[in-house]
Amino acid sequence: MTAGRQSNLRAQLYSNFKHQLSLPQNDVSEVRSIVGSTPLAMTMEDIKGRALMKREEVDVIQLALPVAGVNDAQVLNNLRQAVASLQEAWTGQRPSAIPMVPEELTEAEFYGRASVQAAYEQGLVPLGLDLETVEPITWNLAKGNLLYLTDKEEQMVTFVKHIAKGQQKVIVLAPKYHNLPEMEGVTILASPEEYLEGLDMMEFKVQERLEKKQRDHVATVVVYNLTELVGELNSEVLDTLAYVLEKGSRAGYGSIVMSSPALTKHIDVVSKIARSYKQAVVGLRLSDQSVLTVTNRSVREPQLEEQEHYYVADGLASKMKVLMI
Repeated sequence: MTAGRQSNLRAQLYSNFKHQLSLPQNDVSEVRSIVGSTPLAMTMEDIKGRALMKREEVDVIQLALPVAGVNDAQVLNNLRQAVASLQEAWTGQRPSAIPMVPEELTEAEFYGRASVQAAYEQGLVPLGLDLETVEPITWNLAKGNLLYLTDKEEQMVTFVKHIAKGQQKVIVLAPKYHNLPEMEGVTILASPEEYLEGLDMMEFKVQERLEKKQRDHVATVVVYNLTELVGELNSEVLDTLAYVLEKGSRAGYGSIVMSSPALTKHIDVVSKIARSYKQAVVGLRLSDQSVLTVTNRSVREPQLEEQEHYYVADGLASKMKVLMI
């Protein structure tokens, strides 16, 4: 085990190591705290690989260097060449890299991960990377529909683009004046006639699949910017949409409702259904919304970092890295 300073390790940990050594350091007291009081701490030469080792007595040792070189730059270059030749010669299995969440999560980085590809192959929808496990957090329709809370419409647009990467057909109900671009494989309904016709067809498909007991996830219905959309829907369309949201998940028609925290101010039937969802992605502080009740919320909650969101399931929140900025 190695460390820059002994204080970086817990005393209970390093006390279990019988043999301890110290390379030359600027602070002599740091050397003495490792090997004990010895005049060698003051006289040890600053030579590459030279160290003091604490055994029964303190000894000066010289470690074998992996490569030779007249100066640090040459040693570094020679070391790189040696590592490259070892990598080229090795044909056996290599250990997995230590998982780390990238500072900036790009599409290439996210979609190129084997775990994300595996989730897509299983019919799941990856939402982001868990900040602790670095594994993808997925939306599984078997656990219910999904709510996305954010106060930034550009994040909603990015999320729709992300959902469109899945295997399922995507149908978006959006307000007349929306910022969504045309996307391959995505049907956007944005007028009273399209709402009525599209929802009638979805209602028929849901009823048909319920009768046949078909539950595999075949389509994702995205309700885009609900707090604005409800003002453009009449009571008949609202009732049909409510039916699709309530019954659709049992017939393979999963729903994602995107809304601002103002969702709590609406009393229509669709808003009430959205507030009852047990799975949610939240793009703002939990303390800045009152839609979801979270049991493990921090008392002094900091602002979210860029590309950070919460994933909430059954009242428990965890942080994840997402593509939405």
